Amino acid sequence: MEDRNDTLKKRRFIIRAALVVFWICLGVLIFITNRGHTVLVDNRNLQAENIRAPDMIKVSLDGGKALEFFRGDRDIFEVGGGNHRIRIEFSDGTPPYEGRFSLDLMPDMFLLSIPRMINNMEPFIEVFHSEPQSRNDEEEEPADEEIVEPQLM
Repeated sequence: MEDRNDTLKKRRFIIRAALVVFWICLGVLIFITNRGHTVLVDNRNLQAENIRAPDMIKVSLDGGKALEFFRGDRDIFEVGGGNHRIRIEFSDGTPPYEGRFSLDLMPDMFLLSIPRMINNMEPFIEVFHSEPQSRNDEEEEPADEEIVEPQLM
């Protein structure tokens, strides 16, 4: 009787441990597949490569709402997951560009260059770092110079 009781306890422990491992793996999988990112889509000229950005385009990510971009524009897309599709429609009659790209898991914000992407120049996507600058970090004006204000007569 006691042997059967021990077997039943072992079986319950194994089932419970398997359920805990399953729920942890499921949580990790959901985190990885739904990790949110911010993608800054940039339609600016590339000065170093002497490449001009398209005049007016419509860009959509992952089949979402298309946004209009003029040359020099930059806008934000919020996306989830690691693999994404992009569709670029041109106003000048050029056939639409469709492509795929993937994002790393950890950085939160990326910069995607439309001119680099449509010209197949790597890397067309890079990590975007935004560092706020404190007023104390800026160089202060020298104090030994006096400011002379004009006097009214």
